Amino acid sequence: MNKNDKVINNILSDSKETDNVRDKFDRRQFLGRIGVLGTAALTTLPAFGQIGGKVISDPVQKETLPPVAEVIGKSVWQDDILNEEIVAEMIDNAMMKLTGRETAKEAWRDFILPDAIVGIKINPLAGPKLSTHSVVVDKIIEGLFTAGVLRKQIIIWDRFEAHLLNAGYPIKKDEGDVRTFASDTDDIGYDDEVFYETEKDSIARRENESTRSRYSRILTDIVDVVINVPVLKQHDMAGVSGCLKNMAFGSVDNTRRFHGKPLYCNPAIGEIYENKVIKDKVVLNIVDGLVGSFNNGPIYHEESTWNYGAMFVGPDPVILDTLILQTVNQKREEMGLESISKYANHISSAAGLELGKNSLDQVNLLKIEV
Repeated sequence: MNKNDKVINNILSDSKETDNVRDKFDRRQFLGRIGVLGTAALTTLPAFGQIGGKVISDPVQKETLPPVAEVIGKSVWQDDILNEEIVAEMIDNAMMKLTGRETAKEAWRDFILPDAIVGIKINPLAGPKLSTHSVVVDKIIEGLFTAGVLRKQIIIWDRFEAHLLNAGYPIKKDEGDVRTFASDTDDIGYDDEVFYETEKDSIARRENESTRSRYSRILTDIVDVVINVPVLKQHDMAGVSGCLKNMAFGSVDNTRRFHGKPLYCNPAIGEIYENKVIKDKVVLNIVDGLVGSFNNGPIYHEESTWNYGAMFVGPDPVILDTLILQTVNQKREEMGLESISKYANHISSAAGLELGKNSLDQVNLLKIEV
């Protein structure tokens, strides 16, 4: 981690404040509570198909619901080395299953028109070991190319150049090929005419005392559609950092004011995402769960990550974040840690704004193994 990175230092500072108001306990304390309260006092996490309601048993009913794909690469990790061919198969199979198409080329065409300028929004915050994997981005670019999208029509982006560089994404502005740049890149910046304004924030953390968070010109002026590629990880202030947070807080400035108590990033995440420059432009989400983080996020800590080898794919960011939350909670339970659901209220808030479904009995979960 770059010790001079102001953004990361602010996150760490805000996380410490959040920690001070939590009922924290370590593995030993957790196990001690089991002994005192008995196993009946623990909340057992439901199976995927049971979140938010009853298990759906009618296959005809399931097929009429919006699809979401969960793809597991059983051998995508081989001695801590990613098998790139399996990563490609995971994406192709998820796309075909999601759309019902016989080829990945046809599946990509269901989402992207050949003449579109496509933004690939990654999450490079946590450095090379817990950021969107470049192999995932490469396979997305290959899929877009087969669907008729030229490489010069594709832009990889995030808020900060420093984070892109640290995660292994060099800045490229040559208009003849895939470009990579950030909102703080020279001549990009934020749109003064398109912004989210609220006083539901921390006054002391406002940038320049402003109550506005301006949207990146990458969204307002440059790209036609967005493929959102977040990382599956826990977040100390928002519960999880997934599709919603990656797009919302990754697309505007002046976001630190929403961190920490008592907001925990809610309702800002959903309300920022609700603007048409995000809501109408994000056509697909591919959650990179090749490596997952279950604690001390959103920064990388080796002891808090595991090689999960999965992806969640679909157009609905809310249901994918529900899957991320479930997955992180299950891993935390295995490690003797408490659920972080109470910090992830932005997911239900986003569902209330009709940005997607937050109950798996409202979607058709397609499980795929590669």
